Amino acid sequence: MLEKNKYAQLLKAQGEYVIEIDSIDWYGYQGFMLPAYFPHCTPKISKNNAKKALSASGRPFVRWDSNFSRLEKSEWWYILKRGHWNIDDIENKKKRWMIRQGKKNFEIRLLSYDEVIEFCPEVALASAARYKGATNVEDRNILKTRVDAGKQVPGVLEFVGCFYGDKLVSYSENYIQNNAVWPSVIRHHPEYLNKYSSYGLMNGILEYYLNEKNFDYVLDGSRSIHHKTQFQEHLIKVFGFTKEYADLNVSYSNLFGTVVKIAYPFRNAFAKLSEKTESGFIANVSAVLKQEHIKKACQQTSPR
Repeated sequence: MLEKNKYAQLLKAQGEYVIEIDSIDWYGYQGFMLPAYFPHCTPKISKNNAKKALSASGRPFVRWDSNFSRLEKSEWWYILKRGHWNIDDIENKKKRWMIRQGKKNFEIRLLSYDEVIEFCPEVALASAARYKGATNVEDRNILKTRVDAGKQVPGVLEFVGCFYGDKLVSYSENYIQNNAVWPSVIRHHPEYLNKYSSYGLMNGILEYYLNEKNFDYVLDGSRSIHHKTQFQEHLIKVFGFTKEYADLNVSYSNLFGTVVKIAYPFRNAFAKLSEKTESGFIANVSAVLKQEHIKKACQQTSPR
């Protein structure tokens, strides 16, 4: 476990709900609780630790990982890129060309916090046009809150920008912990995607953090449970990201656990219904039941 969890301090400064239980930091995420750690430095968490966090937070469930980088495959994984980054390592000739076009057409560099507040809101707003329905993106006030927190807890939050001439057209919001980085938010202005801005930005992120700073890995996050996205497969096929497996653990409140137990046999029906409807409630139910299925699968194959 980290001696001083600056990532948890940053989340708290950003206004997130953060609690410390048995010297382990947890934070509120989408209505439940997660440990405030990247997977490689998550401390060992017992069921008793989790129950305490559950009780203190009042949330319906808490979730945590164990056995990160287990050799055996499991139903729970993280998508990440380790080692030196070299475009020539990409086998697909067309993809290599696209990455090089992105590198040639755009300048990739760190953004100052002032530049984030000035330029990023426009890119975030433009990026929303790529998606159907209502999309929540970062406005100036949200970005200012995050930047102000970054000033309070230095060394944890960085932004990488992609410029076409003097115009910012893409950016990533990057969180750093224990020699690893997680670009948790990536926004692209759609008018510049045909010039391969997304390829240029990701290439710049990998060059900077893996080659220049010698970080252990660039993280995209865990297996997607809720969101329907092909981005992780894109990172695997184009940039050589890989899956690193872990075990998923979940602890429920008594009432919520009972509801999950009753609904679990109908998980496939909820999954199919979720694909046919835009209901956020149905999507959330389906995600919780899928999570329970993954947890059970991990229990059956865990090397513990």
